[in-house]
Amino acid sequence: MARNAVFEDLDDKAIYDQSLARVLDQSTRNFVVDFGLNEAKIAFDVDAEEVARLLKAGLPKERPVRWINIWAPNRQTNLIDLLGKHYKFSPRLCAIIKSVPQQVRRPADDKRSNKRRPQQQRKGDVELATTSIDARQNSLHKQLVEDSSHYGIAKNMMHYQSNDIGTHFLCIGANWMHEAPQPSGDVSLVSEEKQSPLWTWLVLCDDNTVISVHEDPGTVDEAHLLRSIRDNTYSILSQLSHHGHEAADPTSIQTIRQTLALDGADADPGLEGASNLFYYLFDDWRAVYKTISRYRRRLNELQSQILSDITRTSNNGPNIEIIPRLHSLGRHIRLSDHLYAAYQYTIDRILKARANEAISARSPGNVADTSKKIGLANSAVRRFERLSDRIQFMILNEMQEFLAEKEALVSTYFNINAQKDSEATARLSRAATLLGKLSVLFLPVSLMTAYFSVQIPDLQHYSGKDYWTTFAVIMSISFLCLFFFSRLLMWVTDTLDALVKAADAKVKGLLYRRSQRGRQAMHDDDEDADEDKLE
Repeated sequence: MARNAVFEDLDDKAIYDQSLARVLDQSTRNFVVDFGLNEAKIAFDVDAEEVARLLKAGLPKERPVRWINIWAPNRQTNLIDLLGKHYKFSPRLCAIIKSVPQQVRRPADDKRSNKRRPQQQRKGDVELATTSIDARQNSLHKQLVEDSSHYGIAKNMMHYQSNDIGTHFLCIGANWMHEAPQPSGDVSLVSEEKQSPLWTWLVLCDDNTVISVHEDPGTVDEAHLLRSIRDNTYSILSQLSHHGHEAADPTSIQTIRQTLALDGADADPGLEGASNLFYYLFDDWRAVYKTISRYRRRLNELQSQILSDITRTSNNGPNIEIIPRLHSLGRHIRLSDHLYAAYQYTIDRILKARANEAISARSPGNVADTSKKIGLANSAVRRFERLSDRIQFMILNEMQEFLAEKEALVSTYFNINAQKDSEATARLSRAATLLGKLSVLFLPVSLMTAYFSVQIPDLQHYSGKDYWTTFAVIMSISFLCLFFFSRLLMWVTDTLDALVKAADAKVKGLLYRRSQRGRQAMHDDDEDADEDKLE
C-alpha cells in the first residue's frame, strides 16, 4: 500500500495499482503529484506541514508540474489556509472553500431533531403552544440561512459558477454532475435522470501548480457512486502514469505528460503540463456524454410508450405517468442546458483572462516586469476553444433538439388521446342511436300488446294466433318504416341543407346586385351633376 506523505514512483506498476485503489478509498483526503516527461512522483494524505515544505522547496527541473488534489476541504482547513496564504487567495475565497456543505451538516442535525421531536410534541400543547411555533420559526430561519450559503446557492442554481483571478492564481468554480444514489425500489418518474451536482474548484497557479478542490459529498455507501464522483480524477491520474496511458482507450486518452515531448513545450514544459492538466480537469467529457445519451434513451422510451397507445383498447385507460415523466425530463434538460451554457461562459472567461495576460505582457510599460504571469499554453488554448465549440454545437444545440422533441411528444400524446376520445364518443353515439331505434321498433308492438291486454268484454274474443299474427305484421311494418324513414330522414336533411344553401346564395346575389345598381345610380347622378356645372 502507498505510504502517507511519502513520494513514490507512479510509473512503478505496484505503486500505480495502489494509487488507483487509494483514489477510490473514501478515507483518502488528498494527494500530490509532481511529474515531468520522464518521471512522476505521488504522495497521499499529505499534511499541511509537508505541503508547506514542498511549496518552499519549489519544483525540481525534472518534474516541473505539480497537481494538488483535495477532497472534502472542510475537513482540511489548515491545508486550505496554507495554500490560500501562499498563493494569496482572498479571505472570502478561503472561507467559502472551507465552508461545510449541507449534506455534511444535515445528518447530525437530523439526529438532534429526532431526539427533540417527542419532547417538542409533549410540550406543544395549548398552554405551551409557543414552544412548537418558536421551533418551527427557528427551523425556517436555519433553512433560509442554508439556502443563502455558497453550497445552498450552488444546489438551488446548478448553473451557478465563480471566477476569481489573483496575482498568482486563476480560480474557477462550478458544479459537475455525477450519478446520484437512488432509493431502493424507486422506479418512478425520474429514475433515469437522477444526477447530483458537486462543486469543484480548479486553480491554476503561476508556479505551474494546479489545485483541484472537491466538495465533500458526505458518506457515500456504494462503491460505484464513489467511482462516478471521482471518475475524471481517476482517469487523469491513471494516465499520468505510462501504464495507464498505454492501456487507455483511444477515445479517452488524456495527453498531459505526453505533450511535454512536443516541440512547443520546449520553451516552458511546466506551463505546457500545467495548462493541459487544468484543461482535462475541466473537461469531464464522460459525464457530459452520459447525460446526452441518457436523455436520448429516455426520449426514445417515452416515444415508444406514447406510440404504443395507438393500439390501446378502449377498456384500458391512458398511461397517466407519461406527462409527469415528460415534464420531469424537460426540467432536467433545461437545467442541463443552463449548466453547459455556464461552462461555455467560464471557458470564455478563461480565454479572456489569458488574452489579457498576453496583452499585458506585450505592453511597453511591462517590459521590465520579470515576475511570472498566469498563462495558458497554446495547446491548452486550442483545446478550450474546441471544447467551447463542442459545447455549442454538440450539447447546447442537442439540448434544444431534445426540448423540441419533448414538446412534440406531448402534442402527439394529447392528439392520440383526443383521437381515442373521439372514437369512444362515436361508439357511444352509435350505441345510443341503436337503443333509440330499438325503442322506436318496439313501441308499436308495446301499444299493440297493451291493446290486447285491455280488460274490455268486447275485446276478449282474440286468440293467441291473432296476437302473434298482428305482432308479426306490426313488427315487419315497424322495421320497414324504421329503415326507410331513417334513409328518408337523411335524404330530407340533405335536401333541406342544399335548399337553404341555394336560397342563401340567391339572397346574397340579389343583395349584391341591388347594392351595385345603387352605387351605379349614385355614380350616374354625380356625373350628371358635374355636367350641369360645366354647362
